[in-house]
Order: sequence, then structure tokens, then C-alpha cells
Amino acid sequence: MVQAEALHREAAILSNTLHTYPAEAVEAVKPVIQAIIDKRMAWKQVRQKAEYLKKFGELPPEAEQKPGVTELVAVDSSLAELQVQLQRLNVNITKYEKKVKDQPEHKKAGNWAADLDKMRALKRELQQKIVNQKYEKQ
Repeated sequence: MVQAEALHREAAILSNTLHTYPAEAVEAVKPVIQAIIDKRMAWKQVRQKAEYLKKFGELPPEAEQKPGVTELVAVDSSLAELQVQLQRLNVNITKYEKKVKDQPEHKKAGNWAADLDKMRALKRELQQKIVNQKYEKQ
């Protein structure tokens, strides 16, 4: 709880400095606002852990990191594995395109678009790997 209070205090101090910036200094305020958001997010995580500890008597298990879009493809895969990965990637690209198209104002739409760009780049990379492996065998 001490850590949560310290984070809350730091965010409040930063928040109290916002009035010192002129209204036209939008770019100068952005780092301060980002620092406030970071402190609030850290505060929220500390509070959630404290509540979990209070409720269950132990700290929450560390969340497993889901593999990112670019970590799904193995470096040295067989041709068949690469083709299967390409098919899965095509399915995911289609799903994300539909999500972005159907829900453009969703709060995660920006993340979806970024993931979509990564998947498209990964698709080109996979296609190149497949072509390279086909010609290596000849």
C-alpha cells in the first residue's frame, strides 16, 4: 500500500503542475500527461495486486505473455509448416480486417490496425521464405 500511496502522490504532484503551462503549449504538456498516465496505470496495478492479496491471501500468479504477432513464426521451419502458418496468418488478417472495418470507433481499433500491419508484413516475409525454400530444393 505504501507503493500505491507514493505513486498516487507523484501523479497528484504532476497533475498540480499542469496549470503552470500556457494553453498554447500542448506539445510541452504531453510528456507530463504521459507521466501522469504511467503513474496512474502503475498505481492501478499495485492496487489490484493488493486487493488480490487481501482476497486470496497470496500474490496473483504472473500473467503469461501471449506471443506477439511476429513471434508466431519459427525461424527454421519446414516448407509445410511455413505454408500452414501462412494459412493461419491469412485467416487472422481477414478477421482483423473485418474487425477494423466493422468497428472503426472501438477503443482497440488502433491496436487492431497496428497488428494488421504487422501481420501483413509477416505475410510478405513468410511468402518470401516459402519461395526461397522452394528454390533451394531445386
